[in-house]
Amino acid sequence: MKTFIIVLVVLLILFILFIISGIAINKRNLRKDKHDLLNYFKKHKDRLSITIKEDGIDTLTINSNQKFPLASTLKVLIAFNFVKAVTNKRFSINDKVELDELDKFYLPNTDGDAHPRWKKSINNPADVSLMEVAKGMMQFSSNACTDFLINKIGIDTINNSLDALQLDSHDQITYLTPPILMPRYLSDKKKIARQQLESMAIHKYQELSKELFEKMTTDGCNDLKENMLKMLDHKTQLAITKKMPSSTTREYADFMYELGGNLLSEKEKDLFSEIVIGKNIKSEEDAYFWYKGGATMFVLTSALYRKFYGNTIAVSLFIKDDTGGELYWIRNIFNDFVISTALDADFREKVKESLR
Repeated sequence: MKTFIIVLVVLLILFILFIISGIAINKRNLRKDKHDLLNYFKKHKDRLSITIKEDGIDTLTINSNQKFPLASTLKVLIAFNFVKAVTNKRFSINDKVELDELDKFYLPNTDGDAHPRWKKSINNPADVSLMEVAKGMMQFSSNACTDFLINKIGIDTINNSLDALQLDSHDQITYLTPPILMPRYLSDKKKIARQQLESMAIHKYQELSKELFEKMTTDGCNDLKENMLKMLDHKTQLAITKKMPSSTTREYADFMYELGGNLLSEKEKDLFSEIVIGKNIKSEEDAYFWYKGGATMFVLTSALYRKFYGNTIAVSLFIKDDTGGELYWIRNIFNDFVISTALDADFREKVKESLR
């Protein structure tokens, strides 16, 4: 009995020390900044891909042709197709959609509260304009808004645009929300569902995504939403991330540069600027500043374009960590790192010198 008590005390002390150590590490991580992240990149180049393009010339490329899951950065492609559809008068930015229709594609606690924050920002009206839906996709990163627009534009139209845009390495686009329901759809056993997901051919994955999207449209998938989150353990979320559409930083830096060039007319660029994040970031010297980031537990991605005084810069940075551990602190300063690379010439030079 005495030995048992001693063991319990030792275990309790070790547990307390573990908690204290974790708190100390967390506090230290919260103090880290973009310079700490740069030092991390110098040591872990195998985990990142970056392309910096200045005035059309690549000035830094690391693993620039390596494909990474895009996460929400792929929404830039959706926004481009949205602008083109408006220009071609397929629909108007003022067309209305009922908020309930958008909510069909929202799965609670799966998007960092992006969709609820967007609805709160517009005071939860009964219906919204397509312009507000597009802003919900780009400025709040609502996956529900994104899936609605993918369907509105046409998933085949978007995927066909990949060839026209010469995004040769880019995977076909799939709906963003249905994959979260896949494990529950495949099995009520986590391990079996994960194994089926991991071994599923990509065309089967895409077909299932479309099938579940149609199911969400008609009946809301309430049966699949039950116990949905319990199926999303660490390994299953990693399997879903690896099935996401992937591309390279070279393609996205090139794409952003071309968006600021001839892909969009001046009128289309103004509409694009209204939709994306950038107006609250750019300085008076900037003609255009566009930014979109993406994140899962295992990847952080970004695509940026800036035009200032006739000069241009495009930056795309992707990071991956299959453990998810390092991204816990990196995500807090990731956006600042990318935006500073575009805005601060001295920091940009430091990044290039450090990572070459």
